[in-house]
Amino acid sequence: MTLSSDEQDPLVFFAALGERKDAEAKKAFPGSTPPRNTTVSVDTSPEEWLNRIPSHEFLVNGEARKFYTIGAIAMALGKSAVTIRSWEAKGWIPSAKFRTPPPRKEQIPGKAQKGKRLYSKDQIVFLAEAFERFIVVPRVPNWDGFRGHIKRQYPNT
Repeated sequence: MTLSSDEQDPLVFFAALGERKDAEAKKAFPGSTPPRNTTVSVDTSPEEWLNRIPSHEFLVNGEARKFYTIGAIAMALGKSAVTIRSWEAKGWIPSAKFRTPPPRKEQIPGKAQKGKRLYSKDQIVFLAEAFERFIVVPRVPNWDGFRGHIKRQYPNT
C-alpha cells in the first residue's frame, strides 16, 4: 500500500502528536497556569533555580547574606510550608538557625512572638538535593535515608 502526499503514515502522525504533547506539558511561562506537583529542578545549577524563588538579604556580622523563607523551601521542594514546619517539629530537619526580628505587635493573644524562619543558600541547596536524591528519583521514596542524610550532613551556616 502506498500513501499519497495528502495521507500520512499513522505511526509518524501519532509519534509527532506525542512529542507535541510532551513539549506542551513541559512549557511553563509567566501568565500560564504552572504545572501541579512539580518541584524546582535541581538538574540545573543551583544558581539557576535559586534565582526563581524569593529571597531576602540581611546583614550578619556586618556582611550581607541572602536568606530564604520557609515558603521558598516549600517552593523548591514542591511541598507546602505546613509540611516543612511539620518536618521541623518532628525533628526531620533541624530548626532554622536564623529568624527575622519578631513582630512589634502581638499577633496571636498569649502566644510567644517569633520571627520568620530563614535558611541560608547552602541549607536550601542541601535540602533540595537530598529531597531529589532520596524522595523524587527512586521508585520508592526512602524517607529513612532522607532523614539520616540530613541528620549527618546538614550545613549549619
